[in-house]
Amino acid sequence: MEYPETMPVMMLPNATLFPNTMLPLFIFEPRYCKMLQRSLKAHRLIAIAMRKSGTDREIPHKVAGLGMIRAAVKHADGTAHIILQGVERIRLHRAAAYKPYRTHHFKPIQTSRGSESRIRSLRQKLLDLVNMHLEQDASFMASIHPLLTGESHPGKAPMTESSMQGTLKQMVRTQDVEQLSDLVSGTLITEARAKQVIMEESNLESRLNHLVAFLMAEIFCRKRKRPS
Repeated sequence: MEYPETMPVMMLPNATLFPNTMLPLFIFEPRYCKMLQRSLKAHRLIAIAMRKSGTDREIPHKVAGLGMIRAAVKHADGTAHIILQGVERIRLHRAAAYKPYRTHHFKPIQTSRGSESRIRSLRQKLLDLVNMHLEQDASFMASIHPLLTGESHPGKAPMTESSMQGTLKQMVRTQDVEQLSDLVSGTLITEARAKQVIMEESNLESRLNHLVAFLMAEIFCRKRKRPS
Protein backbone atom coordinates (compact mmCIF):
# COMPACT_ATOMS: atom_id res chain seq x y z
CA MET A 1 0.00 0.00 0.00
CA GLU A 2 1.29 3.46 -0.91
CA TYR A 3 1.14 5.87 2.01
CA PRO A 4 1.05 9.67 2.04
CA GLU A 5 4.20 11.55 3.01
CA THR A 6 2.79 12.62 6.38
CA MET A 7 0.26 11.03 8.70
CA PRO A 8 -2.29 12.57 11.11
CA VAL A 9 -1.48 11.51 14.66
CA MET A 10 -4.02 11.11 17.44
CA MET A 11 -2.43 11.06 20.90
CA LEU A 12 -4.17 9.17 23.67
CA PRO A 13 -2.90 8.74 27.25
CA ASN A 14 -3.22 4.95 27.56
CA ALA A 15 -3.99 3.53 24.14
CA THR A 16 -2.08 1.43 21.63
CA LEU A 17 -3.21 0.04 18.29
CA PHE A 18 -1.55 -3.22 17.34
CA PRO A 19 -1.69 -4.60 13.80
CA ASN A 20 -4.69 -6.87 13.17
CA THR A 21 -6.68 -5.59 16.16
CA MET A 22 -9.67 -3.25 16.28
CA LEU A 23 -9.90 -0.05 18.29
CA PRO A 24 -13.35 1.50 18.80
CA LEU A 25 -13.12 5.24 19.54
CA PHE A 26 -15.48 8.10 20.32
CA ILE A 27 -14.25 11.23 18.54
CA PHE A 28 -15.31 14.45 20.27
CA GLU A 29 -12.36 16.88 20.41
CA PRO A 30 -12.72 19.53 17.66
CA ARG A 31 -9.20 18.90 16.32
CA TYR A 32 -9.82 15.18 16.02
CA CYS A 33 -13.23 15.75 14.42
CA LYS A 34 -11.41 17.77 11.74
CA MET A 35 -8.81 15.02 11.45
CA LEU A 36 -11.50 12.42 10.94
CA GLN A 37 -13.33 14.49 8.34
CA ARG A 38 -10.19 15.01 6.26
CA SER A 39 -9.00 11.42 6.62
CA LEU A 40 -12.31 10.05 5.43
CA LYS A 41 -12.05 12.18 2.30
CA ALA A 42 -8.48 11.04 1.63
CA HIS A 43 -6.69 7.87 2.69
CA ARG A 44 -8.81 6.83 5.74
CA LEU A 45 -5.61 6.43 7.79
CA ILE A 46 -4.87 7.69 11.31
CA ALA A 47 -1.88 6.95 13.55
CA ILE A 48 -2.54 6.23 17.23
CA ALA A 49 0.35 7.22 19.50
CA MET A 50 0.52 6.93 23.25
CA ARG A 51 1.16 10.25 24.95
CA LYS A 52 4.29 10.33 27.11
CA SER A 53 3.52 10.69 30.79
CA GLY A 54 5.22 13.03 33.26
CA THR A 55 5.20 16.10 31.03
CA ASP A 56 2.84 19.02 30.55
CA ARG A 57 3.54 19.05 26.83
CA GLU A 58 1.85 16.74 24.38
CA ILE A 59 4.68 14.47 23.30
CA PRO A 60 3.95 11.17 21.55
CA HIS A 61 5.96 7.98 21.87
CA LYS A 62 7.92 7.55 18.66
CA VAL A 63 6.46 4.16 17.81
CA ALA A 64 2.77 4.31 16.94
CA GLY A 65 0.11 2.12 15.39
CA LEU A 66 -1.20 2.94 11.94
CA GLY A 67 -4.93 2.37 11.65
CA MET A 68 -7.42 2.18 8.80
CA ILE A 69 -10.88 3.64 9.45
CA ARG A 70 -13.18 0.67 8.83
CA ALA A 71 -16.39 2.29 10.05
CA ALA A 72 -17.48 5.79 11.03
CA VAL A 73 -20.84 6.94 12.36
CA LYS A 74 -21.18 10.71 12.54
CA HIS A 75 -23.57 12.42 14.93
CA ALA A 76 -25.51 15.67 14.62
CA ASP A 77 -23.30 17.43 17.18
CA GLY A 78 -20.16 16.78 15.13
CA THR A 79 -18.88 13.87 17.21
CA ALA A 80 -18.46 10.38 15.80
CA HIS A 81 -17.95 6.74 16.68
CA ILE A 82 -15.27 5.04 14.60
CA ILE A 83 -13.57 1.68 14.37
CA LEU A 84 -9.88 1.56 13.51
CA GLN A 85 -8.20 -1.59 12.26
CA GLY A 86 -4.48 -1.80 13.00
CA VAL A 87 -2.37 -1.98 9.84
CA GLU A 88 1.25 -1.84 11.00
CA ARG A 89 3.79 -0.27 13.33
CA ILE A 90 5.27 3.05 12.28
CA ARG A 91 8.08 5.23 13.61
CA LEU A 92 7.23 8.90 13.90
CA HIS A 93 9.84 11.34 12.66
CA ARG A 94 9.71 15.13 12.75
CA ALA A 95 6.37 16.84 13.03
CA ALA A 96 5.06 18.37 9.80
CA ALA A 97 2.28 20.40 11.45
CA TYR A 98 0.70 20.99 14.86
CA LYS A 99 -2.53 22.73 13.89
CA PRO A 100 -5.37 22.13 13.40
CA TYR A 101 -4.00 18.73 14.47
CA ARG A 102 -0.60 17.06 14.65
CA THR A 103 0.86 15.40 11.56
CA HIS A 104 4.21 13.61 11.34
CA HIS A 105 6.61 12.30 8.79
CA PHE A 106 6.91 8.58 9.44
CA LYS A 107 8.34 5.26 8.33
CA PRO A 108 6.84 1.75 8.58
CA ILE A 109 8.72 -0.59 10.91
CA GLN A 110 9.86 -3.92 9.48
CA THR A 111 9.85 -6.86 11.90
CA SER A 112 13.03 -8.93 12.17
CA ARG A 113 12.71 -12.57 13.29
CA GLY A 114 15.49 -13.92 15.52
CA SER A 115 15.93 -17.62 16.34
CA GLU A 116 13.19 -19.68 14.66
CA SER A 117 13.51 -22.50 17.21
CA ARG A 118 13.09 -19.99 20.06
CA ILE A 119 10.13 -18.42 18.28
CA ARG A 120 8.41 -21.82 18.00
CA SER A 121 9.03 -22.49 21.68
CA LEU A 122 7.74 -19.06 22.70
CA ARG A 123 4.67 -19.50 20.53
CA GLN A 124 3.72 -22.69 22.38
CA LYS A 125 4.36 -21.01 25.74
CA LEU A 126 2.17 -18.11 24.65
CA LEU A 127 -0.69 -20.44 23.67
CA ASP A 128 -0.46 -22.17 27.07
CA LEU A 129 -0.60 -18.82 28.87
CA VAL A 130 -3.57 -17.64 26.83
CA ASN A 131 -5.49 -20.75 27.81
CA MET A 132 -4.55 -20.25 31.48
CA HIS A 133 -5.63 -16.61 31.31
CA LEU A 134 -9.02 -17.43 29.86
CA GLU A 135 -9.61 -20.32 32.27
CA GLN A 136 -9.16 -17.92 35.19
CA ASP A 137 -12.08 -15.77 34.13
CA ALA A 138 -14.47 -16.94 31.42
CA SER A 139 -16.33 -13.61 31.53
CA PHE A 140 -13.15 -11.94 30.32
CA MET A 141 -14.05 -13.04 26.80
CA ALA A 142 -16.94 -10.58 26.69
CA SER A 143 -14.73 -7.64 27.65
CA ILE A 144 -12.04 -8.29 25.04
CA HIS A 145 -14.33 -9.18 22.13
CA PRO A 146 -14.74 -5.54 20.97
CA LEU A 147 -10.96 -5.29 20.69
CA LEU A 148 -10.96 -8.23 18.29
CA THR A 149 -13.96 -7.23 16.20
CA GLY A 150 -14.69 -3.57 16.89
CA GLU A 151 -18.30 -4.43 17.66
CA SER A 152 -18.86 -2.06 20.55
CA HIS A 153 -20.88 0.64 18.85
CA PRO A 154 -24.27 1.43 20.45
CA GLY A 155 -27.01 -0.48 18.71
CA LYS A 156 -24.92 -3.52 17.89
CA ALA A 157 -26.49 -6.80 18.90
CA PRO A 158 -24.61 -8.51 21.74
CA MET A 159 -22.36 -11.36 20.68
CA THR A 160 -23.25 -14.85 21.81
CA GLU A 161 -20.86 -16.83 23.98
CA SER A 162 -20.28 -19.32 21.18
CA SER A 163 -19.34 -16.58 18.72
CA MET A 164 -16.91 -15.06 21.23
CA GLN A 165 -15.33 -18.46 21.82
CA GLY A 166 -15.01 -18.93 18.08
CA THR A 167 -13.23 -15.61 17.70
CA LEU A 168 -10.79 -16.46 20.47
CA LYS A 169 -10.13 -19.95 19.11
CA GLN A 170 -9.35 -18.41 15.75
CA MET A 171 -7.00 -15.99 17.50
CA VAL A 172 -4.96 -18.58 19.36
CA ARG A 173 -4.83 -21.08 16.49
CA THR A 174 -3.47 -18.71 13.88
CA GLN A 175 -0.30 -20.02 12.29
CA ASP A 176 1.20 -16.55 11.88
CA VAL A 177 3.10 -16.07 15.12
CA GLU A 178 3.61 -12.34 14.49
CA GLN A 179 -0.12 -11.85 14.06
CA LEU A 180 -0.79 -14.00 17.13
CA SER A 181 1.56 -11.92 19.28
CA ASP A 182 -0.11 -8.68 18.19
CA LEU A 183 -3.61 -10.04 18.85
CA VAL A 184 -2.68 -11.28 22.31
CA SER A 185 -0.84 -8.07 23.15
CA GLY A 186 -3.82 -5.97 22.13
CA THR A 187 -6.42 -8.06 23.92
CA LEU A 188 -4.96 -9.75 26.98
CA ILE A 189 -2.29 -7.30 28.18
CA THR A 190 -4.02 -4.61 30.24
CA GLU A 191 -1.14 -2.46 31.53
CA ALA A 192 -0.49 0.48 29.19
CA ARG A 193 3.28 0.65 29.77
CA ALA A 194 3.66 -3.05 28.99
CA LYS A 195 1.73 -2.65 25.75
CA GLN A 196 3.98 0.19 24.64
CA VAL A 197 7.12 -1.85 25.40
CA ILE A 198 5.82 -4.66 23.18
CA MET A 199 4.72 -2.16 20.54
CA GLU A 200 8.22 -0.67 20.29
CA GLU A 201 10.07 -3.99 19.91
CA SER A 202 10.91 -4.62 16.25
CA ASN A 203 12.47 -8.07 16.79
CA LEU A 204 9.85 -10.82 16.94
CA GLU A 205 11.77 -13.10 19.33
CA SER A 206 12.33 -10.23 21.78
CA ARG A 207 8.71 -9.13 21.37
CA LEU A 208 7.51 -12.62 22.29
CA ASN A 209 9.82 -12.69 25.30
CA HIS A 210 8.32 -9.43 26.56
CA LEU A 211 4.79 -10.64 25.88
CA VAL A 212 5.25 -13.96 27.69
CA ALA A 213 6.79 -12.20 30.71
CA PHE A 214 4.02 -9.59 30.93
CA LEU A 215 1.29 -12.19 30.46
CA MET A 216 2.76 -14.39 33.21
CA ALA A 217 2.84 -11.37 35.54
CA GLU A 218 -0.81 -10.55 34.83
CA ILE A 219 -1.86 -14.16 35.45
CA PHE A 220 0.06 -14.17 38.74
CA CYS A 221 -1.55 -10.89 39.83
CA ARG A 222 -5.02 -12.18 38.97
CA LYS A 223 -4.42 -15.31 41.05
CA ARG A 224 -3.30 -13.23 44.04
CA LYS A 225 -6.41 -11.04 43.82
CA ARG A 226 -8.81 -13.98 43.73
CA PRO A 227 -10.43 -14.78 47.08
CA SER A 228 -9.05 -17.91 48.69
